[in-house]
Amino acid sequence: MKEACCQFGEGGRLVGIVTSPSEVPPRRTALVLLSAGLAPRCGPFGLYADLARRLSDDGLLTLRFDLGGIGDSLEHDTGDSLEERTKRDASAALDYLLERHDLDAVVLGGLCSGAEDSFRAAENDRRVAGVVLIDPFAYRTPGWYWRHAAYRARRRLLRALGVYRPLDRAAPPTPGATQGRLVDYEYMARDESRRVLCALLARGARVHFVYTGGARDTFNHARQLSAMFADVPFRGLVTLDHFPGLDHTQLLSEDRRSVVEAISQRLGWIVA
Repeated sequence: MKEACCQFGEGGRLVGIVTSPSEVPPRRTALVLLSAGLAPRCGPFGLYADLARRLSDDGLLTLRFDLGGIGDSLEHDTGDSLEERTKRDASAALDYLLERHDLDAVVLGGLCSGAEDSFRAAENDRRVAGVVLIDPFAYRTPGWYWRHAAYRARRRLLRALGVYRPLDRAAPPTPGATQGRLVDYEYMARDESRRVLCALLARGARVHFVYTGGARDTFNHARQLSAMFADVPFRGLVTLDHFPGLDHTQLLSEDRRSVVEAISQRLGWIVA
C-alpha cells in the first residue's frame, strides 16, 4: 500500500490523500470519499482511512479529501450555495484522478452528509459508475412504525425488569459545556432523493446503501428501503447492508471493520 498527499482544484485549494496498492495489481477503479460532516479526510474515528487501506488489498485506488472549508482544504470564496460548491469540489476530485490514472470507473461515497453529497454530485456526472451511501436519508414507512413500537415496548419491559437502564438525560451539564448540537443536519427530502435515484438508475449506475443502528430513528429493517421507493424499479442496481447493532460513526474498531468488509465486497459488484 502507498499513500500520498495531493492538492487539486482551483489554486490547489483542496487537500486529500491517495491510497493505492503496491503489491496487488491495480484495478482500473477508484473510490472517492467525501467529508462526513465536519470530520476531516480520515473520516469519523478513522473510518475512511480504514476503508481506503483495506481496498488497496483489493487493488483499488482511493482518494479521500477535505471539502472546501474543512480540514486542510481552503474554502472557495464565491456566492454559490454550499451544495453547488460541494458538487464542484467532487468534480475537481474526479478530474484529478482521471487526469493521472487510467480508470474505467469511479465510485463516490461517504457517511451521512458525505453520502448525500456523493449522491447529489453523481446525479449529473456520467463519469460516476456508482455510489456508496452510509447512513444517508431515510423515510419512515408503515413497517418502520410497528417495528419501532415493538422496540420501544421491549425496552420498557427490560427497564421494568431492571435489565436496561436508560441514560439520565436530565443530568446537569458538564461545566463549560454548550447546549444543543454542534451540527443540526437536515436530510434530503424524498422528492429530491427519488429524482436523483431515478437519474442514476436510468443510466445504469449502481447504488449501495449501508444503514447502521444509528439510523434507527428513521430506518429499522432491511425491507424498508424498497418500501421507501416502492414506485422506483431498482432493476437489480440497488443493494443494501443493514447493521442494526452498530452505531452511526462506528466508534469500535471491530464495528468499522464490519462496515469496511461489507463495502469491499459490494465494490466488486458495483464496478463489475
